[in-house]
Amino acid sequence: MPEDLALITGAGRGIGRAISLRLASAGIPVVLVARSDEEITLLRNEIIERGGKAYATPCDITISTEVNALRDDIESEIGTVNILINNAGIAPSLKLEDTTDEIWRETMSVNLDGAFYMSRAFIPAMKNDGGHVISIASTAAFEGFRYTAAYTASKHGLLGLMRALAAEFKSSSIKFSTICPGFTRTQILEESILSVMERGKSREEAESAFAKLNRTSRIIEPEEIAETVYRIIIDRNLPSGLAYHSDGTLI
Repeated sequence: MPEDLALITGAGRGIGRAISLRLASAGIPVVLVARSDEEITLLRNEIIERGGKAYATPCDITISTEVNALRDDIESEIGTVNILINNAGIAPSLKLEDTTDEIWRETMSVNLDGAFYMSRAFIPAMKNDGGHVISIASTAAFEGFRYTAAYTASKHGLLGLMRALAAEFKSSSIKFSTICPGFTRTQILEESILSVMERGKSREEAESAFAKLNRTSRIIEPEEIAETVYRIIIDRNLPSGLAYHSDGTLI
């Protein structure tokens, strides 16, 4: 079987960064993808300094032609991706009437269109030797939260996409998994905490409010999700089409 090669979107920060570091530490070469190359270049250098293999490749995954060009460049210069991590995402928080057409479309483009374009581009090369597509969704993939119409709809769609692909490729050796974490300590959550603090709450009160919405009643660390991703990848016996909490338990 060919050597694993993992591609992580939204790799420069937060959950994507943690996943990249975890896979690289296990000896899996990683292709780091984000719109801007500054953060992924720094991360690539950090991984290489630690003895890992990493490549930094900027790409706007909301543009299908860029995604196709990315695939062609990787396959000609690096190798065949057999682990695809659809992680890139944005999370606007707005009342329905304040959710503009532009915000709705951008959220769908990043959270759902990007995962579709990446899957369509990279899955065909996995048909011969197998592969694994893992999408980072959210608890918003199976329940609703106030002021997150666009985000919640996009994550429902992402979970549905993974389930549809698992059914379509059931007879192949390609696996599809979805991880649905709750509120995680990322820049997105930090922005939400600051927004709550602007309304007169302390940081402790703001963090506590978000923690209580999680199944574990605490904020999730990105490294926890990264560990779950790694465990799912190395367990070759797990069925395709499953959805997991951040700790790896089934939903």
